[in-house]
Amino acid sequence: MTALIPLLDSSSQKRPQILQLYQNLELFSEGEPAHNSLFVLGHGVDLIGGRRQQLLIVDPPADAAERFRLAEEVAALYTGDRRRAALPQVELLAGGVAHLRVGDHFLDVYVQRSGVVVYLPAVGVLLSGDYGSDALPPRIVPGSDGGDELETLRLLARLIKHENFQLYVPHVGTTVKEKVKVMERLAADVAYLHGLRRVVPGLLQRGEPLETIERIAESLLPEGRQSEAAQSVHAANLSVLTGIVEENTGLSN
Repeated sequence: MTALIPLLDSSSQKRPQILQLYQNLELFSEGEPAHNSLFVLGHGVDLIGGRRQQLLIVDPPADAAERFRLAEEVAALYTGDRRRAALPQVELLAGGVAHLRVGDHFLDVYVQRSGVVVYLPAVGVLLSGDYGSDALPPRIVPGSDGGDELETLRLLARLIKHENFQLYVPHVGTTVKEKVKVMERLAADVAYLHGLRRVVPGLLQRGEPLETIERIAESLLPEGRQSEAAQSVHAANLSVLTGIVEENTGLSN
């Protein structure tokens, strides 16, 4: 543990892992599968010329305010719909790219309808939110038919192929350094979403019962992502997609 984010209470059943990626940049991972948070520390100047610590936490734990000794100026940034920590949040507008600076670190924040992608170009760290996890399938946000999520996956693939890349960090799951392995994960996400978009509308239009749709759709889950948590995300995805199809086709009437 470095001096940047010392724990006040480290008595949890499984000790968290803290990895210093670069100066003033730390990855906090906890749980099984791991839930990842990025701590970015910087220094600012107040109105009278004094130095003040600044801290940005990407996807902080819900109890971050109670567990950590935080900087004077602290804010949270979320890559998806998370449990909200009791911290001020970075306000983002959907669409386009926001550019943030915290100390020596620059962050490009891609605000998609289906989530937020955070890229640190100087050090090649890419935070993907709900995409490219080896533990969970991608989440379909309410109101989407999966197309928004596919667009975010295309964005991630472009960043990995064409930009400086060193480390891939999903919100849940293990981190990856090899481009090939990341692309394999993204391809599995794409295949899963395409499968749902192909199978679910056809089954609904044929009048198949929900139990049949659920059984067939379960076979689309990527390999290694059949845990209880993965099944929960998948069930929510199926509910969102079923609702969209019924609304668009009038099958619910």
